[in-house]
Amino acid sequence: MFKVLALREKFAHMSNVSGYDALYKHFPDDVALDSVFGNFKRMYPRGVGRLLLTAAKMAGDSSFYNANSVHTESKLFAKQLRSKYNLIHYSYGEPYYGFLGKIKKKKETAIAVTHHQPVTWWNGHEKSLKKYSNVDAVIALSEYDAEYFNSQIPGKAVCIPHGVDVGFYKPDNKKRGDVLRVVFSGRYLRDMATLAAVIKKLSASALAFHFDIVYLPKEEVWQSYLIELMALPNVKWHSNITEHELLNLYQQADCLLIPLEDCTANNAILEAMACGLPIVSTDLPAIKTYLDDSVSVLGRKENADDLCDALIMLHNNETKRAAMALNARNKAVNQFGWDIIASKTIELFKSL
Repeated sequence: MFKVLALREKFAHMSNVSGYDALYKHFPDDVALDSVFGNFKRMYPRGVGRLLLTAAKMAGDSSFYNANSVHTESKLFAKQLRSKYNLIHYSYGEPYYGFLGKIKKKKETAIAVTHHQPVTWWNGHEKSLKKYSNVDAVIALSEYDAEYFNSQIPGKAVCIPHGVDVGFYKPDNKKRGDVLRVVFSGRYLRDMATLAAVIKKLSASALAFHFDIVYLPKEEVWQSYLIELMALPNVKWHSNITEHELLNLYQQADCLLIPLEDCTANNAILEAMACGLPIVSTDLPAIKTYLDDSVSVLGRKENADDLCDALIMLHNNETKRAAMALNARNKAVNQFGWDIIASKTIELFKSL
């Protein structure tokens, strides 16, 4: 039996079928999984909090490594001292890999760390990589990220993409009308200004578009350009929805519009692909691991005109749209299903 100790986090804004933690549900039967869970937003009593923050400054090299990071990693360290494990996996390296990089680890226990922040973030935190002498492998979620990490810590990075639950996220094959239904979802690293520009321009055109926006609650939105969108008759605003409600929005849509500031992996893109949606997004280096011309149209960064042209093309070309939809579903199933990603991950773990 291959024994894995995982440091995990289940983020409140992610459903049970989304996010990187879903990886562990797909481990094979010959893997024994033990877990320590963190809560990045946990609050502590003042005295305890100050003590943990002081320790965090000693072990961590960024604001991501906080009081909870110290507490959670300490529990991980204590657990690995009490039991024998073949491998320790940090599912989120940026907020949790700290102290274990500064102390001598058990020789028989390998360490693998998965990173989620884009290369632009790491360019400002390269000193964090100095403690990676203890790490046996870094899992990068894109080929672009893997190339970067191997330039900093040679030979330790491998690309294993993010996965998606292709059994839950799937098309419904409903008949479409004359209106192109466009869905947007997510918060982190989204280019909301470009999104607003695209929606305003297309809402004023002669073509029929409907936009479903999954974002913060209306009362928490402060940007004037987003508040203006709420008043448009062809825009429907959604927040705090369940995974089944999100699935329904994907299944009703004709494509995903998701302008980005930056990215590594992206849950919304994978979920939409699994539901058979063409993707209209921003041309970024890391996104090429997930998207190609058969499933997506990519525009220049902060260029609303490029994304408008892509949506108009999809509106007017039903044949092209149908082909991209089929390709998107097939690509999600054949390359990014969690069973495939879990198999690659365990193969790496055992090789260490």
